[in-house]
Amino acid sequence: MQDMRRHKRYRLDVVEINGRMSLADKVEIIDVSIGGVAFKTDRKLDPGREYMLRLGEKGKCIDVTGMIVRSSLSGIEERANHDTVTIYTVGMKFKEGATEKISGFLKSIEHSNKAATPAKADRRLNVRFHITAPGERILNFPSQFRVKEISLSGIRIHTDQSLGMESIIPMGLTLAGGDDTVNFNGRVASCRRMDETEQALYEIGVEFLDLTDEDRTLLKTFIDYLIMLGLNAKEEKTDT
Repeated sequence: MQDMRRHKRYRLDVVEINGRMSLADKVEIIDVSIGGVAFKTDRKLDPGREYMLRLGEKGKCIDVTGMIVRSSLSGIEERANHDTVTIYTVGMKFKEGATEKISGFLKSIEHSNKAATPAKADRRLNVRFHITAPGERILNFPSQFRVKEISLSGIRIHTDQSLGMESIIPMGLTLAGGDDTVNFNGRVASCRRMDETEQALYEIGVEFLDLTDEDRTLLKTFIDYLIMLGLNAKEEKTDT
């Protein structure tokens, strides 16, 4: 097999690099009110963590931030590719200060429902609405990772989030003590759970995509710094 390696990969045994990534999942909304929302997702969400949820309905869209207050296993589903996934039912409480925006969104849904169906006697402002029409419902949440190896073409990271193979994730690296930041889209080339850890931890190979010339220069300068420190280099494998 032809060797497709272009760059050496450097282990970060001395220098520590932390990064961030923005993850997004489509979710199934169960119902929503001014105070919060219930939805189903195939990702286990931790109570106490904050996430951003995008709600879309009939051309209207809002982004709201909330805290997970409950998350419970609700079943297993089979997807189109015959893979089975675990489904969780989640309750999110919206953060304070978003009442006006959420109220306006719910009133627009109520107005649309009134136009489509006969009016009912009981119309409360805080009623829980069921969003059934096709729309954009996406859960966005920031996540951190630690870089274990780096090259000019990609990184190998450790994170508590499992990422789908070939998925494209917006990511960022902070280099040289926080003075320089490299932003890019990362292609997930490999993902495996590290069995030796009690808490879920994944080792993921990521390929750099959409790097600007300036970001490439920053990476090259940083790797030259690693070489100056005398960190060991090793030949890359095909997954980063």
